[in-house]
Amino acid sequence: MLFLICKGYRILGHRLRTPYGEVDIAAWKNRTLVIVEVKARTSYDAGAYAITATAQQRIARAAQALAGRWRLTAAPIRFDLIVVGAGWLPRHERGAWFYERLGA
Repeated sequence: MLFLICKGYRILGHRLRTPYGEVDIAAWKNRTLVIVEVKARTSYDAGAYAITATAQQRIARAAQALAGRWRLTAAPIRFDLIVVGAGWLPRHERGAWFYERLGA
């Protein structure tokens, strides 16, 4: 999390449980709710491929639940990926995937 704080993110929580599953890290930056999935893999590609379409949907539903909990439903939501173990520093991919807001 220190990695994100140094990049200017305000950490809202980590290992956050919702009825739809757990969110690794939720942060706030530039008026955007940023949901970060963290994967420990030996390569970036292995980390990226580990987030299946089903996992993306689950994380999106969990993100919406958190946005509602924090009264941030009008804020855009961005999904990021951080892969650790694939190099000296973690690799942070902003906007690693997108979804259409459910119910919109």
